Amino acid sequence: MKQRAYLYIRVSTDEQAEKGYSQKHQDDRLRQHCEHQGIEIVDSFWEDYSGKTFDRPEFNKLMEHLKKHRSSADLLLFLKWDRFSRNVAESYVMISRLAKMGIEPQAIEQPLDMTIPESKIMLAIYLAAPEVENDRRSLNTIAGMRKAMKEGRHVNMAPRGYRNARDENNNPIIERGKDAPLIEWAFQETAKGVLNVMEIWKMVKAKGLKVGKSQMWNLLRNPVYSGRIFVPAYKDEKAVVIKASHQPIISLELFEEVQDVLNGRKRKFPTRQTAKDELPLRGYLQCKQCSSKLTGSASKGNGGKYFYYHCQKGCKERFKAELANKEILKEFVELSSNNGVIRILKESLETHLRLSKTDKVQQKEKLGQEIEKARGRITSARRLMLDKEIDATEYKEIKLEYEGEIEKLERKIEELSTLDSDLKEHISFCCDLLQNLPKYFVAADLTAKQQILGSILQEKLVFSENQYRTIKYRNVVSLICRPGKNYKGRGNKKSSENSELSNLVPRTEFELVHYL
Repeated sequence: MKQRAYLYIRVSTDEQAEKGYSQKHQDDRLRQHCEHQGIEIVDSFWEDYSGKTFDRPEFNKLMEHLKKHRSSADLLLFLKWDRFSRNVAESYVMISRLAKMGIEPQAIEQPLDMTIPESKIMLAIYLAAPEVENDRRSLNTIAGMRKAMKEGRHVNMAPRGYRNARDENNNPIIERGKDAPLIEWAFQETAKGVLNVMEIWKMVKAKGLKVGKSQMWNLLRNPVYSGRIFVPAYKDEKAVVIKASHQPIISLELFEEVQDVLNGRKRKFPTRQTAKDELPLRGYLQCKQCSSKLTGSASKGNGGKYFYYHCQKGCKERFKAELANKEILKEFVELSSNNGVIRILKESLETHLRLSKTDKVQQKEKLGQEIEKARGRITSARRLMLDKEIDATEYKEIKLEYEGEIEKLERKIEELSTLDSDLKEHISFCCDLLQNLPKYFVAADLTAKQQILGSILQEKLVFSENQYRTIKYRNVVSLICRPGKNYKGRGNKKSSENSELSNLVPRTEFELVHYL
């Protein structure tokens, strides 16, 4: 009886499918075989898909066809077993399924008589060979990609802000693209710490950057924009960050500043567009009736604007901002400085600074020794390469690893030096601030006023009957300063309201710095 067969023709890349020679060659060979063997061809299925699994469009169509047309053929013919599959385990399962349908799969260039038990050994070899080839190709690809990454090359699709290109040696590289200025703007705005990531995402999206919400976080975390390549851990190799060969969009300092903001280590006080200099206490006042946070606004009348703090929860709590602002200054005047405590605090901090400087000198020396050790290892690796005990690629990997380590150590030394440079001046300033709080508050701009309030207040202020209820200060302020007019050292003479406020005139060209 004449046998009947389905032909299965598969390639695994778009290039082969477009050129057509591979599929056409398979089809010609299969038809010639059927003609010589007297096999009737029922139909043919052409596939352009990977052979790693059987979840393929055309193969699925073939299986559906066989379920509907049982006994329509005896054979499923293909050129070689790697055209059938590149997965050993799944191949045995599929051969069993086809056998239940009365179909025998057969490779015309690697024929096997499945009635002979020893044929199963050859089948295992034919099926395992392409899987081994796949695994070897995968390992070679990983090794090639990691080598390129260690050389500082970005190996994947260019991230937003860059575009894919080629260098003079035809190696793939990335270059600054049209979105680079928007990426730089997004990093700069994030570093300010005023707007959150979602607000920046909306703004940069409106400017024309096509990026999703979740992608925005990944973008701000990606070191590639600062000229660094992250090489993930693999087997016994540790994860490292390598200096990249492409041009950075932002500086490394800006990138690290953004990471501090995202990690919550850098806090800024937001200045809203609705902020008014006449309402410095907005956000720090609490309604005496419902305990809600009070807001503030201006009302027009008698030819001018008059500012009020008021509740938005339906309470009728409302009072003049000018009066509340004036009373808080009186409270600060009455917050008498404990000069003795401040003097002891200042001396203790300066003593600690001198001791810490000694520790930091030792730390710098230790870091310097580690730098010299890393440089020594680079030199040793160079000698090994010259003695041909390691090749140039291994030397380059070692050199890149230790150069990155040296750069980190040098940055730590720089940070230690910067930390001490102005610390003594900062201590003097903070002590002076505590002793002259009213003057600093008057001289400050709106943002600095809110910084001062946030730094010294433990709870919201409650304004009742034209005066503040007992103000709860932060513990550190309470320990250094003592509220009350009668604290010894200030004198018991009661000054008039005008004399209390007459000393609050700010010094000329005063600028409040942000060491709070």
